[in-house]
Amino acid sequence: MVSPKSNSLLRLSLPETLDWYFLLLRLSTILGGAIWYLLVPYESARRDVLVWLLAIYSLYSCLLYAAIFCWPRIIRAFYLTTLATDLIFVFILVRYVGSLSSSFFIAFYLIAAIHSFYFGLRVGLLTAVIASLLYGKVYFDLAGVSPIPWPDFVLRLTFLFLISISLGLLAEREKRMRARVEELNRELARKNSILEQNYRHLSIGKLIGEIAAGINSPCGLMALRSEVLMDEARENNYPEEFVTSLELINRCSHQVAQIIKSLLNFSKHEGFEKKVLDFNQLVEETLLLTQRELEEKGVRVERHLTPGLPPVLGDSSELKGVLINLISNAMDALAEGGVIGLVTQVDLDDASEVICTVTDNGKGIPEEYQERMFNPFFTTKEKTGGIGLGLSTSLSIMKKHNGMIKVRSTPGKGSAFSLIIPTHRI
Repeated sequence: MVSPKSNSLLRLSLPETLDWYFLLLRLSTILGGAIWYLLVPYESARRDVLVWLLAIYSLYSCLLYAAIFCWPRIIRAFYLTTLATDLIFVFILVRYVGSLSSSFFIAFYLIAAIHSFYFGLRVGLLTAVIASLLYGKVYFDLAGVSPIPWPDFVLRLTFLFLISISLGLLAEREKRMRARVEELNRELARKNSILEQNYRHLSIGKLIGEIAAGINSPCGLMALRSEVLMDEARENNYPEEFVTSLELINRCSHQVAQIIKSLLNFSKHEGFEKKVLDFNQLVEETLLLTQRELEEKGVRVERHLTPGLPPVLGDSSELKGVLINLISNAMDALAEGGVIGLVTQVDLDDASEVICTVTDNGKGIPEEYQERMFNPFFTTKEKTGGIGLGLSTSLSIMKKHNGMIKVRSTPGKGSAFSLIIPTHRI
């Protein structure tokens, strides 16, 4: 019984399907040579050359395909190596078995055609040149023995080059078309992936909107009632433990409300108001909103804002939300006393884009997470209540602004998130 491992090795050892045709052609050549030897009368000396030539060619073909089966990955190198050998076989066949007036010279056409189609125009022309030189030597060697008119000789060489050029050009065209089809297939796969992701986002967004709307009202009622009960408990000097429990309920209800707000922001798809904005001013206003939390965590902010940035067109509150999310993520990645960098600049490669980069010197993002971090509900903050919508929402907002988010992160050294947004042209 053959094991799966040996089956896989067998599959790896077989050449490409197309190359079975070359094996069949070579076997047909050997069979045709044997039939020719048996049916066509030749003088004894030429028959001896033919039988030795056929035997050597058969042995050489067996060794060739044994090597191909053992090392299929270098099959093209084998074919290039055997090109010269095949030409020599045909030269000996024409020179010592046939004659200029025989039809054995057609084998030069066959070799030139095969290599032109398999390797392309350059190898095909090289094959035609070598075949012409070999056939030319036969012509000059046997010109007095079995002469053919020189126009016929030139015509044969001309057809040799025409065959090589025609099939070589067809091979190059087929190669370009195959590459184009592969490129279109990759592009189609990429677009299908984008469509699937957008459909998934829309489905999730619709579901989130329905769920969030149902939770929002009870959550608001809980927050309001807990605040009223806390005021009454303090006025009536209720036990501190009871007041603390009410504070916990109130704090948790506000936390749930914040999560619901994030869910609703993720699920909504209505239009938003775009205005001409100064991104440097946007960064400064965002820092004012996050200043207290930054100070509480002992995080230092280093600004490098390029003056005179071209304006951008966008929704101020949504872009601030993206910046707040990135700054919050950077704080979560930092130990106490870490540094967050904020850099704005014009894209050096494309002056029509503004880049704002948020960096941190924190723990970085593992490589296995970097491709998934923008997926909805993917989070590494389960212990701190993260639900995994911050980056996916931020990416959605940047897409609405015709922008993007790029990430560079090295585990143990920190991360850099770059917001790229087109400038506004007046």
